[in-house]
Amino acid sequence: MNTTVLQQAAYLSEHNQVFVFVIILKTEGSASRSQGTMVVDREGAITGTIGGGETEAYAQRQALILLSTQERSRHLMFTVQQGEIQDAGTVHLLLLACTSESLQKAFIQFRSWEEHQLHHVMGIQLHPSLSLMGLCEGGATIGEVHPNFLEQAKKALEDESPRYIETPSWTCHLSIPVKAHNLLLIGGGHVNQAVAHLAHTVGLPTQVVETRCAFATEELFPFAKSRIVAPTLKEALSEMHINRHTACVIASHAFDEESARLLLERDITYLGVLGSRHKAKKLAASFAGHPEALHKLHCPIGLDIGSETPQEIAVSVIAEIMKVFHQKTGSSLRNLGRKVVLVRGGGDLATGVILRLHRSGYRVIVLETEQPSVIRTTVSLAQAMYAGTVVVEGIQGRRCANIKEAFNLLEVNTIPILADPTMECLQEIQPVCLVDAIMAKRNLGTSIGDAPLVIALGPGFEAGVDADVVIETKRGHSLGRIIRAGSAIPNTGIPGLVDGFGKERVLHSPKAGIFNSNLTIGELVHAGQVIATVDAEPITAPIDGKLRGLLNSGLYVSEHFKVADIDPRGAEADHTTVSEKAYAIAGAVLEVLDGFLNRA
Repeated sequence: MNTTVLQQAAYLSEHNQVFVFVIILKTEGSASRSQGTMVVDREGAITGTIGGGETEAYAQRQALILLSTQERSRHLMFTVQQGEIQDAGTVHLLLLACTSESLQKAFIQFRSWEEHQLHHVMGIQLHPSLSLMGLCEGGATIGEVHPNFLEQAKKALEDESPRYIETPSWTCHLSIPVKAHNLLLIGGGHVNQAVAHLAHTVGLPTQVVETRCAFATEELFPFAKSRIVAPTLKEALSEMHINRHTACVIASHAFDEESARLLLERDITYLGVLGSRHKAKKLAASFAGHPEALHKLHCPIGLDIGSETPQEIAVSVIAEIMKVFHQKTGSSLRNLGRKVVLVRGGGDLATGVILRLHRSGYRVIVLETEQPSVIRTTVSLAQAMYAGTVVVEGIQGRRCANIKEAFNLLEVNTIPILADPTMECLQEIQPVCLVDAIMAKRNLGTSIGDAPLVIALGPGFEAGVDADVVIETKRGHSLGRIIRAGSAIPNTGIPGLVDGFGKERVLHSPKAGIFNSNLTIGELVHAGQVIATVDAEPITAPIDGKLRGLLNSGLYVSEHFKVADIDPRGAEADHTTVSEKAYAIAGAVLEVLDGFLNRA
């Protein structure tokens, strides 16, 4: 049986042996792990891991030095080197010398919670004072808990998310030692036996359901939290602990389509069914009218790695379950570099492209100016340059300070927006694809050699000269066309028609000056109403409708600069989701990129 970090910490504490508890507080840039803990005893023996290699060796040396002093802790930074890159990333570590009775008692209690599979949060407070705290489901605590810890720990338990909170008045790292994820195995045959063994190795608690006593024994499933024998799954459900963190695997002919239906009616994350493609078609047909259920259903089960034996199938199944739990692509890590795409611009059309690439598994980094002049701010990720964080159609974008931070955001499924209009980061990031989505109607510095694939949106570019491919952005029959030779239709300066209105729906600045408005996007306006001002000179609405676009107040604008957009469809107009035009363009970009990589 694997010894956990808390188990070793408790063992050493019970035997009055000193040790150092090491934890990763946070990482910047490239690091082998973003989370991890380990225990180093006075002999230098290590239990657990913070990623191995030089990072772990450094922490081990520092831990032994710490034990030889009177210091309680050390907050260290380790610089990660990768080949010729001397500063690929930074790992922030905390080393806690566990030499006092109070700390040893705390670790014994943490181990008790872990042993009983109680969901809990461990908090290491760094400021205003060094302290070890804990909060368990049900409300039990460890240590003198800070009010901020109680508040944040409850949130961490709710969303299953460890966090490092650093403010001027309070700094604390909150981790979740016991995974909330769990596994329900339906059937006790060879495959599920192998799955259960591997699940224990990776720390997934399991429950087993069988109709036959001989296939639900402690000998076959020694680490299962429970083994339930019942004639049907429906009868067994009352004895099971199932929630949104549960993955279910059906690997028995004794459980049929009705069993799958019963499980999919519950709030589970994943249902894998061992079976043929014929069985998969039957199951898919039976749930055709229930897209949420189909999204959770995986049949045939597992990732495509050529599995045949029960042990090989177990690797495939556990890998797929972890992919779903962690919301990752399941792609080879070697190919992650081939998934990085730089997009110049974060306006409304660019955002359509960014969201579609993001949902398709690409790692998108957005480059913007310090003060983007977007007007459809509710559907533009560029707005993060002002607000810090924006959410468009459920996907979060966040302004970041540097490339290290950008890659950290990618790891947590957030789109990074970086102030870099001249693409100074290009050589360091080395994207597989560059998309110029500035929509300036002229080339602002993009070159066909900037990436293996360069795509440009709209007029101002020539395919084969400025970019590999140009995408048509003008409304009409050619919208979204892929141009591999030549250019997009030249800009006419006349907006496309919406409900019979063209140039009337777009408002421009009457003069140069500072733009200001008291209105917000989504408000209904009427013809003649003052929408905004430029240096006190009013801008009035020419038509009735909904305000769908509005420049950020306080910006300097030139004469005839586009500052607002009115949708004549009024209340029926949607100002909260990406337009059909943006998604048409995005589909063309995705087609080009997928085609390029599939041929490469």
